[in-house]
Amino acid sequence: MAIKKLKIAVISDLHCHPEQIEFSKNNTWLFSDKLRLPTTEHPVENLLGIIEAEKIEVDLVLSPGDFTHQSDKQGFFSGWSYVNELARALKAKEVIATIGNHDIDSRHTHSKYSFDIPKKISQSFPIEKDRLKNFWDTGFTFIEESEFQILVVNSTHYHTHSEKDNPMENPVVKGKMDLAQIEQIENYLKENNDQKKIKIALVHHHPIQHARQKLGEHDFIENGENFLNVLGDFKFDLLIHGHKHDPWLRYSPTQSGFSLPILSSGSFAATNQISWISKFNYFHLIEISKVEEIPATGILETFTYKNGIGWKKDKEDGFYPFSGFGYLDNLQSIVDKVKEKLAETTNGMLKWDLIIENIPEVQHLTPDKMEELEEKFLIENILLTSKIGVRPRHVYYERD
Repeated sequence: MAIKKLKIAVISDLHCHPEQIEFSKNNTWLFSDKLRLPTTEHPVENLLGIIEAEKIEVDLVLSPGDFTHQSDKQGFFSGWSYVNELARALKAKEVIATIGNHDIDSRHTHSKYSFDIPKKISQSFPIEKDRLKNFWDTGFTFIEESEFQILVVNSTHYHTHSEKDNPMENPVVKGKMDLAQIEQIENYLKENNDQKKIKIALVHHHPIQHARQKLGEHDFIENGENFLNVLGDFKFDLLIHGHKHDPWLRYSPTQSGFSLPILSSGSFAATNQISWISKFNYFHLIEISKVEEIPATGILETFTYKNGIGWKKDKEDGFYPFSGFGYLDNLQSIVDKVKEKLAETTNGMLKWDLIIENIPEVQHLTPDKMEELEEKFLIENILLTSKIGVRPRHVYYERD
């Protein structure tokens, strides 16, 4: 059977802007005028060193928007340039992005036209010009290659002005997709439905409620449920969004019964969420594999940035350095397989690397599923030297 593979890097919510004298006015670690040394205080320069040292390469870089903060032009130029600099270091064939609410001038600070700045950043923003098609006119476009199909959505398409009198419906904050747009997307997919391709949707705002940790309930995509149902009908393999600055990998049920993996990317460089919810900054590598028309599986490797420390596979942060998606079968099946492998040993202990080699589905579990599996291990008196999400060294039976 033919296997399709795609490796992507995800860089979201840079919020780049010039450094302010007063720290209270700064919203990012990634300033447009920041010196690059020491590297542990510069998210891009530090990551470039890791990419070179670990020889990391990807096929694509995906970016869900908010390159700048409150439509700052210098921040926009620099933010987009930073993403492209990282893409070159990663040897990515292409950068595919969309725009966020901070990338447009809906407050009309610089222009009476909200999209004046993003449309004039460069001919290749947010996608190569020959791929843009109707992105600016319809609020979405499809990118088709032999290996993948990527739907890029502009959830700020209706951010034309600031609605000061009705903040709950404020276009500056809330994402929106019109039912006509969703119908157009559905019609396109009916005519271009190749289930053997890896299917990814990229959007800035979250189409599913993301209000945990008191992050608010009013900024999700209007008509997001309708949108997700269409993606479920055509069995999309992954949806990636930004905006919330809170990383979260989970499934969303759809009306067809299909469970759609959704990655909330967190922020690459913003700082406000550090004080609000104790979340830091994140850079994701995702390796997606697909066999024929079977839904894809994915392995995520996540780096966490802390100013003054740099990028690390953080074992103590709120998002695991290793996670995945695609395994939705009974977790007891994995437990039984681990028990079989342990029974073959003389001391009831195995390296976790051997478990991955023989039971690869343990890599395709979302963080909540990993925690559920750990609970099942405990029932069977099976212990791990650390959490699954930080890659334990060994798995073993508890001794009396």
